[in-house]
Amino acid sequence: MSSALILPALVAAAASPASASDAWSFHLDHVLGTSFDMAVAAPTQAEAQFAFATATTEIARLDRVLSVWRDDSELSALNRTDSMQVSPDLFAVMSACETWRRRTGGAFSARLGRLHDAWGQASDRTPDATALCAAAHQVDSAAVTLEPDSRTVRRPEAIRFAPDGLAKGYIIDAALAAARRAAPCASGVMIDIGGDVACWGATAWRVGVADPAQRADNAPPLAVLSLTHQALAVSGPGMRDRQIGDQAYSHLLDPRTGQPAPRVQAAVIAPSAMEADALATALAVMPIEQGLALAERRPGVEALLVAGGRQHATSNWRAACQAASALPARFAVEVAYEIPKFDAANYRKPYVLIWVTDADKNLVKTLAIQGTKKEYQEDNYVWWRRYGRKQPGLLDTIGKPTRAPGRYTVGWDGVDESGKRAPQGRYLIHIEAAREHGGHTYQVIDINLGAAPATGAAPAKDELGATKVRYAKSK
Repeated sequence: MSSALILPALVAAAASPASASDAWSFHLDHVLGTSFDMAVAAPTQAEAQFAFATATTEIARLDRVLSVWRDDSELSALNRTDSMQVSPDLFAVMSACETWRRRTGGAFSARLGRLHDAWGQASDRTPDATALCAAAHQVDSAAVTLEPDSRTVRRPEAIRFAPDGLAKGYIIDAALAAARRAAPCASGVMIDIGGDVACWGATAWRVGVADPAQRADNAPPLAVLSLTHQALAVSGPGMRDRQIGDQAYSHLLDPRTGQPAPRVQAAVIAPSAMEADALATALAVMPIEQGLALAERRPGVEALLVAGGRQHATSNWRAACQAASALPARFAVEVAYEIPKFDAANYRKPYVLIWVTDADKNLVKTLAIQGTKKEYQEDNYVWWRRYGRKQPGLLDTIGKPTRAPGRYTVGWDGVDESGKRAPQGRYLIHIEAAREHGGHTYQVIDINLGAAPATGAAPAKDELGATKVRYAKSK
């Protein structure tokens, strides 16, 4: 599946869970062609893990129904025939797509598969504009028939369905519902697939909206939202742009002309991920005034449009934003870790990495690099693949010699890589060690940093002894 979202830095971070629950985080790559993050506030880790397993099972099931990229999906089968009785899920998605096409005056359309093919096949020059306009008119005027009693969809030859701009939201809503059924004692669930986010629970979830002018993974967000029983989707130009020659074109198409949509980022809060997904796609295509007027008419919907560096928002968008309170000035983090001793003739001191990320694994600060040879440092592949190779000068700047077995301490003053005080919220402390002629160990400690002291720990394993994290006022 492909998402309408193309911004890499949209982050989702859990607020403090209810006192009776802990927040358990999960991450997978290559889910619907993108990343999957989930947080569950539950009384036990077992219940959270069951919710995670149930959600991923539901996502995999619906991918076999709705994927435009799989030849064996039910949607692909529909696109190969002119009439077909379909499953309840596929019929629900196709019905919703046609409904949103009418609501948006055609700005949202799931009928554009052949037009996307024309752009996807363009390599050195753009498709003929006249032919695109003719194809867009033919697609728009074609008669799609949906028969609810039999769940039959009749597809004109001119149309190849591509419901990407809504189907991922439908899947997220279904996965969230499945997780809630699997974990009845949970007090909160957050699901983020490639930046489209749905939240449920008694406590608010902090979610950041990426700034389209900033491409760095750890760039500060354009806005920070506090969401409860809500969803967020973001759509617009960016990483999924089509490159033809030396020109980048938005992957979104204007259904009226078949041409790439304007370079507008649309962020939409809505009661469901499906509605947020559809509206974000439509508002990135529509004239700004019309898009905001549509959002204002929808209950529970707020939107922010960014075009040419200027922001345009619905009347209550600002009320949904929250200023992220910075970590208290006198508070700091102390990471106490151990390098165990091994009785080995060819013993080599391990290379050790310690770094901090937010709950969505966006880098906040690299705290320690022990080992100065790049060829060995790459053996710490978690840090290297995600962050190290993107910062070629960092090893030379803060790299230190390897350390002998023993107990050591690393501190963090709460300042991020840009020199700004980090906001309060959930953070992950990562410790990774790799040893020549030895093994590789990776520890992650989840800790909430706010106005009160906090602690965390990870048990000893292979190349690392027990690690303890303490957050408190500096002495």
